[in-house]
Amino acid sequence: MKIRCEYNSIRLRLRKSEVAQLRAEKWIETTVHFPDGPVFAWELTLSSHKPEMAAQFDGGRISIAVPIEQAQAWMDTDAVSLEQFIPLSGGGSLHLLIEKDFPCKDRPEEDKADFFSELAAESPVTC
Repeated sequence: MKIRCEYNSIRLRLRKSEVAQLRAEKWIETTVHFPDGPVFAWELTLSSHKPEMAAQFDGGRISIAVPIEQAQAWMDTDAVSLEQFIPLSGGGSLHLLIEKDFPCKDRPEEDKADFFSELAAESPVTC
């Protein structure tokens, strides 16, 4: 599961195998380990208790929860993304975007079997 963070925006991109794991286990996590022990982690969970997507950050971990019904509709269709804007207390909003991952056509050596090639545009400019 890839993550891209920009100003008040978190984007997660999942491959086919990761969507299958999320469907089966209702949870998926990726970590980055740093020298001397710190770990940065991000996780995506399916929730039967949340009415809309939610996010929190605690102890070096980004946690994003998606209502199970919303996630199920996304996983079972050709829908590419789930999106939510969460208001922030100081104004503005946190933008959450969860997408099915497409192959990079400018990387011919990359194994494309685990990507959502069938949903990708025929001629993307780059990744």
